[in-house]
This record gives sequence, C-alpha cells and structure tokens, in this order.
Amino acid sequence: MNTLLEKNARLNLLGPPLRKIQHLVPIPVLVLALIGWFIPGFWETGLFTLFAITVLCLGGIVREIMRLRILKRRLPAEVYQETVLKVGRASIIGYLGPIILFYAGDLLPQYSGVAFALLLFWLIAITVYVSRLNKIAKQLDPAFVTMREIEQYRKPGN
Repeated sequence: MNTLLEKNARLNLLGPPLRKIQHLVPIPVLVLALIGWFIPGFWETGLFTLFAITVLCLGGIVREIMRLRILKRRLPAEVYQETVLKVGRASIIGYLGPIILFYAGDLLPQYSGVAFALLLFWLIAITVYVSRLNKIAKQLDPAFVTMREIEQYRKPGN
C-alpha cells in the first residue's frame, strides 16, 4: 500500500511541470511550419527538419533534467543514483544522438545515408537500453515512475 501511495505522490509531483513542457515544446515547431507554409521553396531547404528535430530533442532533455531535479529532492541519495539518475542520463544521451546524427548527415551529404542508418540503429538501441534500465529501476524501487507513466497519468477528476 505504501508503494502505491508513494507512486501516486510522485505522479502528482511530476505530472504538472512535465506536462507544461510537453505542451510548450511543439509550439516553436508549429510556428515555423506555419511561416514556412507561405514561403516558396522553404521545404526544399531541409531547415525545418533540422529545426524541428533539434527543438523536440532539446525539449526531451529539458523534461529529463526537470525530472532529475524534482526527484533528487524527494528520494534518498542511493535510490536516486541507482534508479532515476541512470535512466535520466541514458535518456539525455538518447536525445543528443539524433541531433548529432542529423547535423552530421546535413554537413556531410555524401554520408547522409550512413547517418540515417546510424540514427535508426541508435533509436532502437537506446530504446532497448532505457527499457532495460526502467525494469531494473522498478525492481530496486517499486514506486519508480517512468516517463510513459507520467505522460499517461490523469489526475482524478480531470
């Protein structure tokens, strides 16, 4: 019962600030898409894709950093380091990979196919790794809250 109460408390603590970022991050992408709609030839430049991927990945990094800061105050140091910190670091590295690979593919067009293949491999590998870390964290701390659970959480009465 304590685990369920602690998990619910963490969801209530993390839900509102992370949800605000989740809703605010796509706004610059949508504004640029709207502006680009009226500029002929804008889509052929490829700038929108680079901008959109960068903004969305940086938004994910900000969400992870906020999650780390909020839970650092709430959890004991050893539980925090063994669970939240490991998952957070892996997620941040996972968000940085696509940015680097997209810019590498743009700067070196002859290797854009290789960069795309590496991007696909990177996404699969980091997803499997973070999932594995989430399972380990759930074993160490039964009240551990994944980012998916935070995104799917709805407050009672809403």
